[in-house]
Amino acid sequence: MKIAVIGSINRDYTAQVKKLPEKGETVIASNYNISLGGKGANQAVAAKRLGADVYMIGAVGNFDNGEDIVKKLKEEGIDISGILYTDEVTGNAMITIDESGFNTIVVYPGANSKLDSFWIERHSKIIEEADFVILQLEIPLETVETAVKLSKKYNVKVILNPAPACQLPDDLYRYIDIITPNEVELAHLTGTTDVKKGAMKLVEKGVKKVIVTLGEKGSYYTDGYEEIFSEAISVNSIDSTAAGDSFNAALAVALGEDMDIKSTLRFANIVGALTTTKIGAQDSLPYREEVEKLRIKLGE
Repeated sequence: MKIAVIGSINRDYTAQVKKLPEKGETVIASNYNISLGGKGANQAVAAKRLGADVYMIGAVGNFDNGEDIVKKLKEEGIDISGILYTDEVTGNAMITIDESGFNTIVVYPGANSKLDSFWIERHSKIIEEADFVILQLEIPLETVETAVKLSKKYNVKVILNPAPACQLPDDLYRYIDIITPNEVELAHLTGTTDVKKGAMKLVEKGVKKVIVTLGEKGSYYTDGYEEIFSEAISVNSIDSTAAGDSFNAALAVALGEDMDIKSTLRFANIVGALTTTKIGAQDSLPYREEVEKLRIKLGE
């Protein structure tokens, strides 16, 4: 199974605090860490650790050790032939995590903003040979549109994680096989906080399947006919960073292994939950062995 991830590559700067600061407030961090991140790179690493063959299309900086990041992706076993080197700094994210595991994130796109449609078209062979393409919105929307439409040209299934949320062109939805907003993103896309109504609005726009991630409440699925609520997995959660990214990667892996939709949602919930038990983004992404161990413990 081949998965092409098209998206952001960042360097993450993470501070742990007792509570998230309010407007104008200064708080003291108890811990600080620099690690690799970016929703695209996180999803690529997660998919690889879960057993897929993964190709990464993204961008890094030429002059700020971007090659070190690419080297680490290669060490994970990810095909890096689709990575662009630019004169911009590598994207970065400033992450603050409280003691309950909740976070705030500020992202500077940097090199990610240079990932253009021309680069995608130049590497269309990667898309053509994939079983799934996973995308997010930390790269230019025009680039996302190009990648989605190329995927459909080659009959490759598209999973779009609409984060960070922004308004999408109405004609784009019909090219999307699965869209995976959280509750906040769903409300931004549809104008309603009612999960079921919001999900149906996306189906009506042309999306084939909608999966809404609900954090500690689990996930909700609909294709316009069938509805499934999949309960969350109870774990000792300390950091929610990258949980959504690993969830999306797990969806592609499970579907690529022909799991039914209920099993797929359960598998993705387990992967997302395990991700919250460790600090950091890529450092927290679970390996398949960890996932299977928990599945056995849960009687899966």
